[in-house]
Amino acid sequence: MCLLLGGVTTPLGAQDSVLVVPDPPACTTCSLNVTAIVELGDREGPGIVGEQAAISRADDGHYYVSSLMQEGRLLRFSPDGVFLDAIGRRGEGPGEYIWPVLLRRRADTLAILDIRRFRLTTIRGGAIAASTLPLLPDDHAVFPDGRYLFNGLSFEPDGVGQPLHVYDEASGRITRSLGGEGVRQGVRAGGDNWDRSGMRRRVAVAADGNIWAARDTHYRIDKWSPDGNRIMRIERDAPWFRPWEESPGVAYEVRPLPEIVGVRDWGDGLLMVVVRLADANWRPIRPTREVLPGHESVTAAQEEELYDTMIEVLDTRSGTVMARTRVDARATGLVGRNAFYSYAEHSELGEAKFIVWSVTLSGAPARSR
Repeated sequence: MCLLLGGVTTPLGAQDSVLVVPDPPACTTCSLNVTAIVELGDREGPGIVGEQAAISRADDGHYYVSSLMQEGRLLRFSPDGVFLDAIGRRGEGPGEYIWPVLLRRRADTLAILDIRRFRLTTIRGGAIAASTLPLLPDDHAVFPDGRYLFNGLSFEPDGVGQPLHVYDEASGRITRSLGGEGVRQGVRAGGDNWDRSGMRRRVAVAADGNIWAARDTHYRIDKWSPDGNRIMRIERDAPWFRPWEESPGVAYEVRPLPEIVGVRDWGDGLLMVVVRLADANWRPIRPTREVLPGHESVTAAQEEELYDTMIEVLDTRSGTVMARTRVDARATGLVGRNAFYSYAEHSELGEAKFIVWSVTLSGAPARSR
């Protein structure tokens, strides 16, 4: 099956604000502190987590973890990493999923996205409501008023060629699509591998209610209003981040290129950017796993050896880097406002664990508003 959605958006016109951010950190007293705060995944029992996991943190501090090996179940862990219970099961009916990911939990409301079926399920006080999204979602964020921001491929005509979509759950509609820059988009191979060239974004809701959207293969971050006006663009002049379009090959054979994992608004003009890049001591690794006959791969532990994580905090007011640090871990995704997670280890039986790391800034001078 081959599905192609054509469409070329109108390129952006002249912009009011473009910040070119130089590489050296401007704050001589600032430093970033990265601390492991919790490990998730049990050695045995119902709290086992697979190698590929998606981790979210709710407002109450609980962690929600999903992986393909859990067969549609969303695992809940306490803030200190103790497995509590599981939500859902594999299937197509209400409360059933293929790969569920927590979107948000507030009070008695739980919102879960099935990233394989692009279906949104809301559970309120035991009542379950499900709806199919009019888009193929990738990254997401939640506005304070409960609306959702998705990066993905829209199935609606007005959204073709636009990477960002504001979705209203009450109406079940995309209320605004935005962020296009004249790039054609499409889906191939049964709709599960949409064309990433120029369309994928790492998104976050800004402290002022606007939208941050970062190209994952370019160190370029745009700020948009929810109604589709671009407010500013950040262009990082970073010699260690070379923009790219096509991957040179598999990471265990060819040195992997840098990729933005996510961004988070810390308020007061500060923006955290998390980048995954080649390990400082990267070298080719011989595959030790055969996923399918004739198809070799590496284990999750080997893949961890291929990458480091670079974390920066940018001052979007002055257009400078406040602080930067490099961590010998492979960032898989972001958690909450100031954390990311990485693969930790396997037990002898093959069960995985993941570490959640918090990032804090120290030594910054007082900022005037």
